[in-house]
Amino acid sequence: MTEKKYEIFDLEAEIMSVWNTKDDLELITSRMMDDPDPMSEDDIANVLIGLTELHDIRCKKLFNVFEAMLRERRFTAMGKVSPGLDT
Repeated sequence: MTEKKYEIFDLEAEIMSVWNTKDDLELITSRMMDDPDPMSEDDIANVLIGLTELHDIRCKKLFNVFEAMLRERRFTAMGKVSPGLDT
């Protein structure tokens, strides 16, 4: 199996994915504070444990894409990224 060739857009997508954790936390907070059906302490703990794992998965994927791009020498100079062309 060949390794996927990543481009800058893949890296950007993974960065945006990690930022989704903030949105997830806001949604959980809204559920805890505004919903007429309150969450139990166990429910809150389970949601936060799940979000912790999901955030870890997102960060690992981001780092894997970044490492692959470094191996592929996609970063040619400070502030510049080489095109996603196979060489």
